Amino acid sequence: MLSRKEKWKNILRLAWPLIIANSFWNLQLTIDRIFLSNHSTESLGAAMAVMGVFWVPMALLQQTAGYVTTFVAQYFGSQEKHMIGPSVWQSIYLSLGGGILFLGLIFCSRKLFFMMNHSPNITELEILYFNSLAYSALPTALVAVASGFFTGLGNTKTVMAINAVGLVVNALLDYAMISGHWGFPAMGIQGAGYATALAGFASALFGLALVFTRKHDRAYQLFSGWIPNRNLLKRFLRFGIPSGLQWALEGMAFTVFLILIGRFESGDAALASSSIAVTVMMLAVLPALGVAQAVMVLVGQHLGEKTRTARTSSME
Repeated sequence: MLSRKEKWKNILRLAWPLIIANSFWNLQLTIDRIFLSNHSTESLGAAMAVMGVFWVPMALLQQTAGYVTTFVAQYFGSQEKHMIGPSVWQSIYLSLGGGILFLGLIFCSRKLFFMMNHSPNITELEILYFNSLAYSALPTALVAVASGFFTGLGNTKTVMAINAVGLVVNALLDYAMISGHWGFPAMGIQGAGYATALAGFASALFGLALVFTRKHDRAYQLFSGWIPNRNLLKRFLRFGIPSGLQWALEGMAFTVFLILIGRFESGDAALASSSIAVTVMMLAVLPALGVAQAVMVLVGQHLGEKTRTARTSSME
């Protein structure tokens, strides 16, 4: 039986890389906003409004795909490691389908943002940013799959490395694509969206390359687990979608707030100010989020161990 001190050590051992990984995400948004603020105040305000709208369906997809963490943790704890590979593949299929469907939102973005009744300049920038940012949905979901695999195993330092790749690539591409450097045209807010998408693909490819190794295949049947498993997918959706909806609904409440802020007489400046305030606020949220993720992994692994113990006892 572990002492309270040992339990906290286990939690913090898993949590600190997740806290840093989440901080990379916030830093990535901060870098985006710094480059956009240098470009124009309107771009900064438009980016904030778009992130609210974008996050609602993105949270549903990302958090549902990321629920693979729980499956991996429980199968790892119960020593049913042959089920980890198939679980990862169900999450990949969900990510691919959701990422492709997300691109369909591009065709209704103009109508959506005109309904928000922001100033004409802001509205046009919002449309450009959303349409370019929509290409980041697929890689973001795949990053959640790779991160969920390593988090479920308790290897959270690798999650930090995966997010670090996205941060570095995004910062470099922001510099190149927003203002026009290294042969890229100056694309402004549209460049910020494409930079985020390309950084997401870099992070996803790096993460999946770390997942699909011979070592992991021998332990978790990753290469042979690609066959669609209807029952496993149904269980995945049954538990994963409510988790994603929780985040999506929270995002929706924040989006309504941004829509109202943008309708103020000085809505452009209000949205830009909100962008700065939210960036600072996230610094207080991220440590708690990292601890919560660590607790989720430990609970999943212990539930798996409990299942294994009960199964062993019934066989004796």
